[in-house]
Amino acid sequence: MPASVIKWRLEDPADPNPDTRSYTFEVNPNSMNSPFATRSTQTMGTTAVDGNVLMWEGMRQPAAFTFGGVILSYAQYKALHDWVYLRKGRLFLWDHFQRRMTVVLKSFNPEPKSKFNGKFYWRHEYTIEATVLAISDALYTEDLA
Repeated sequence: MPASVIKWRLEDPADPNPDTRSYTFEVNPNSMNSPFATRSTQTMGTTAVDGNVLMWEGMRQPAAFTFGGVILSYAQYKALHDWVYLRKGRLFLWDHFQRRMTVVLKSFNPEPKSKFNGKFYWRHEYTIEATVLAISDALYTEDLA
């Protein structure tokens, strides 16, 4: 296993500026659903004596992907908001398994969780919804079990 935490990262391949083309998450998300597309199949029974089932398989539809976690600072809040709403087109998202996903970010849903005592003013829990168009293999392939 890797010796340190692998941070999630966003990259905008259309941004030519190396200073603004990527964002590394301050705190990794702590929840996510599967980013993999489900298979698109259709079946139909037959009236044949042996009762075989006919099956067709089409192209996989892009996966709906949701991930979320905690925000601790204004900088993190602003960065996530801006990456979802100000960046256009397809982005790359690397997760803690170093899988590179090609995604379109659809929504950012922050929910305040602060005590408003000044110390944790920007504490939020958030979810981000995305559409996953492709996933590359993890760069780190050692058995994680």
